[in-house]
Amino acid sequence: MSGGPEKTFRTASRTLKGAIREGRRALGFFRDGKSEPTVAVFGSSRLPSGDPASRMAFSFGEAMARSGIRVLAGGFEGTMGAALEGAGEKGFALEWEPEPVLTEEPDCRGNRLVFAHLSVRKQFFLWPARAVVLFPGGYGTLDELFEMMALRQTEEWARIPAFCADTPDRPFWRPFWGGLAPLLRQAPFLAPGAECPLTVIEDGSVLAGKVIEAVKSFDP
Repeated sequence: MSGGPEKTFRTASRTLKGAIREGRRALGFFRDGKSEPTVAVFGSSRLPSGDPASRMAFSFGEAMARSGIRVLAGGFEGTMGAALEGAGEKGFALEWEPEPVLTEEPDCRGNRLVFAHLSVRKQFFLWPARAVVLFPGGYGTLDELFEMMALRQTEEWARIPAFCADTPDRPFWRPFWGGLAPLLRQAPFLAPGAECPLTVIEDGSVLAGKVIEAVKSFDP
């Protein structure tokens, strides 16, 4: 291997130092923690704006903005982008760039905060959020789901209400949980109190109402 163990160590050291520095900057930006009413939204970055899930996400973002709730999402594309578009000035993107220009201050451009390290970025979807909504999505969405479920078992700040948003004409989460939940429950793979499955909601107005109630009643 070119460079040997020393090069590997130097690379790992730079990555770790960069992640710590980036985490400190993000903590400075989100220094109020969960004090501001906030919901984190996950979902596909590939679905077009006319897709039923994207239309539902747009309406959800509008409802959050009307209620004074900030919406965090991973970017301006697909379902997440629709939620941010609906939220307008209350929408905020936590984006990833492999080699952004790093400064001592948070790399915040308009309504977006840019991260270089995916592992750090993940934490800051949940750190300021009082609730989470998952729209249908691929590997990235499922990765965020399982990361969240694991953190909820170990970190008190990650134990926030979470909802799965489905569309009646193309069920996603209901069949997903219908297969996974019995599999996980058939043996002691989960702690007795672990939430599985998450609540699945197919009505956009009901979803918005549940999230508004959860966010407004949260005690930071």
